[in-house]
Amino acid sequence: MTDTRPDQPSTDAPSDFVPEEGFYRGLVEEGADVLVLVERSGAMLWVNESAAYTFAMTRGACVGSSFVQLAHPEDRERTQKALLRWFEAEPDRPAPFENRIVNAEGRVFALRWNIRRHRSEAGEWLICNGHDITQQKRYERALLESEARHRALLSGVLDPLIIIDAVGLIQSVSDSVLPVFGYDPAELIGRNVRVLMPSPHYEQHDSYLANYTATGETHILNRTREFKVVRKGGELIDCELSVSRVDIPGQGEPLFIGSLREVTQRREAERALLQREMVFRAIFDQEFQFVGLCSPDGTLLEANRAALDAIGAHREDVVDRPFWETPWWEFSEETRDRLRDGVRRAGRGEFVRFQFQFINASGSIRTLDFSLKPVVDDRGNVTMLIPEGRDVTDLEKARRSETQMLKALAELGESAAVLAHEVKNPITAVNLALRAVADQLGEDSKAVLEDLVSRMQTLERTLRSTLSFAKPLQLELQTVGSIELLTDVLAKLRVEFVRAGVVVDFRPDIEDLQLSVDVGKLSEVFDNLLRNAMQATGQGGRITVGCLRRKPGWARFTIEDDGPGIPEHLRANLFKPFVSGRSGGTGLGLPICRRIIEEHGGSIDATESELGGACFKVRLPLRETGDKQ
Repeated sequence: MTDTRPDQPSTDAPSDFVPEEGFYRGLVEEGADVLVLVERSGAMLWVNESAAYTFAMTRGACVGSSFVQLAHPEDRERTQKALLRWFEAEPDRPAPFENRIVNAEGRVFALRWNIRRHRSEAGEWLICNGHDITQQKRYERALLESEARHRALLSGVLDPLIIIDAVGLIQSVSDSVLPVFGYDPAELIGRNVRVLMPSPHYEQHDSYLANYTATGETHILNRTREFKVVRKGGELIDCELSVSRVDIPGQGEPLFIGSLREVTQRREAERALLQREMVFRAIFDQEFQFVGLCSPDGTLLEANRAALDAIGAHREDVVDRPFWETPWWEFSEETRDRLRDGVRRAGRGEFVRFQFQFINASGSIRTLDFSLKPVVDDRGNVTMLIPEGRDVTDLEKARRSETQMLKALAELGESAAVLAHEVKNPITAVNLALRAVADQLGEDSKAVLEDLVSRMQTLERTLRSTLSFAKPLQLELQTVGSIELLTDVLAKLRVEFVRAGVVVDFRPDIEDLQLSVDVGKLSEVFDNLLRNAMQATGQGGRITVGCLRRKPGWARFTIEDDGPGIPEHLRANLFKPFVSGRSGGTGLGLPICRRIIEEHGGSIDATESELGGACFKVRLPLRETGDKQ
């Protein structure tokens, strides 16, 4: 028995096979394609069963109906013109054509027609053979819509999107590759994606894909990693890359979609931010004072190293906790309540300050001068609180010691005042008695007694100055003009200036500055300074007196002379009691002047004068008014 292969024709097959006439009729009548005979008028002469089914009409109803009227309203004019062209065409030459028809049930079909003209003795008509392509058109529309969506996506995404095949060839890219990578999309399609990669990835990328194809192992799919990408000009930029795999039905190999986001500027911003953070932290932590940051509700956000070291804590022990629950406030519940109230007030925009005690890391009780300062934005909303503390334990101890010392000095001063008052009267009596006795003695004895009288007078002046210095100052303030004040003092000393041969040059400001002072005591200050200048210059000396406004709200008086100036060894202690630069001086004049000036809220100091001698500068606050000074 011989095997016959199906793809080889049998040698026993008859070569004179002739189908029966009914065979051809069956092909026409029962074929799947639509078959219609149309005369020149457009009426249908004959249709097969498939045509009648498609048109949703009986074959009898189809005969005589207009072939053109079956067309979709949008296609009828085009179909009518095509029929006329077909009747003019060469016989036996098929002409392709597509249109839509609307059947009796309202369903729309898309048909591709193969039409040829037939002419015989029986007449002339068109043989229209139509193939239903409705589903195909639907697929084509869906494909076009998908392509349109695909293009819209690629043209609309801000970050570059690159689609490659299994061997790394770029199939499609988004329009955003141009501004980011410098390539026109058409320049990349068809090229290997490694064109965007620096070494060593450029040389190894194909092996990465081959390894993935062979083993299925990958370190990049479905995760985000950061890479360097080469722009068209060769510049390297930082990008985040996310790659996903897409399997398309009917295709053996997958596609890979890479989404890239340039992060160069973000990385630079992050580096700059990190640098600023390091600078901030360095400044923040180098502060000797305790400094922190709080949210408006009192949650501690930061604390500097000095504050943490004070209680032996780490940053993570205290941040993100209510400030009043941190170890600084464990000394007493009262201080915690005080802080809670302070946070509420500071959260409303109020500056809060108070002192409290805490226990440091070594177990010692320390005193802190503490404040809460609100930070507000442009709209006046509190965005942050800055807690700040300064360890004033030693300062408070010194202040208490100073207070005790001042109290003791005050008691001593009162005692000295009483003593000076008790001694002054007997000295005055002794002085008078010595003068009376001197008038009755001889010249030699009289000279001795005169010297004793002079010494007693010096002692009396010293006691009077000491009594004045120890006595508490009681200022009786009144408003006076600066020019008026100095003019009165100079007028009282005019005779003495003339007798001493001293020239006084008064240079007041053009404005009479208003002061609120004790006129008597302040006149005493200027009287003392002018007398000292007069004694320093001597015969033919020169003194300059000036007064001018010093902003904000201050007046400055100057008294200069052309005398020998202040000796170097006296400058440091010039305003201390019992330090004098001239013979017979008590050393209390300048300390009394300084005390009076400071009681008025001003200051006094001594420098070298442009005239060559001494210059005393007195600063006093101007009288407060509703007007700006």
